[in-house]
Amino acid sequence: MKPVKRVEFIVDAHEVDNLLASLAKINIRSYTVIKEAYGNGERGLRGGDIFSNTFDNSYVLIACTDEEALAIVEKVRPILKSLGGMCLVSDAMWVIH
Repeated sequence: MKPVKRVEFIVDAHEVDNLLASLAKINIRSYTVIKEAYGNGERGLRGGDIFSNTFDNSYVLIACTDEEALAIVEKVRPILKSLGGMCLVSDAMWVIH
């Protein structure tokens, strides 16, 4: 196994492309996006509307080095501050196969 940082985002579905474009500028190109994430948070109940994507969230997962995690956080902090959303950074182990 290999130690990595796990960086997770919950952001408005309409902002995913902006987030990924910002990450590409710092050479982060490996990620997973799960659409239609839903839950309850500081902006109330979000997602789960089958008729419109107006209040949908998306989940973005990145496994990276410590240095990349720091660069990601600094790059996206202004985006999160202005648009909302959540970012979590934690330690993880990548299973090498």
